[in-house]
Amino acid sequence: MNLPFPKNTQAEVLFELIKKGSVSMKEFSWMEGFRTRVSELNKKHLIPLLKTNEKGENKHGNPIWYRRHSLPLDKVDFALSVYEKINKN
Repeated sequence: MNLPFPKNTQAEVLFELIKKGSVSMKEFSWMEGFRTRVSELNKKHLIPLLKTNEKGENKHGNPIWYRRHSLPLDKVDFALSVYEKINKN
């Protein structure tokens, strides 16, 4: 599947959801507003996301919990149509 590269942060999160199937704060720790982008995809664009809690550790070795958001396989085509709409300059 050849998708054009994302042109904004919302498209970038959706790009990763489509390509990898799931995203979390662990992969997007550099992105300010990551949780807002996920919320917009879910609420504004009606992309259903499955949520699971995962355990990891921070740079000091202390345990942390974060949420992983997954795209259901039967919603990939819908997500692709949304991606085409939101991947604008």
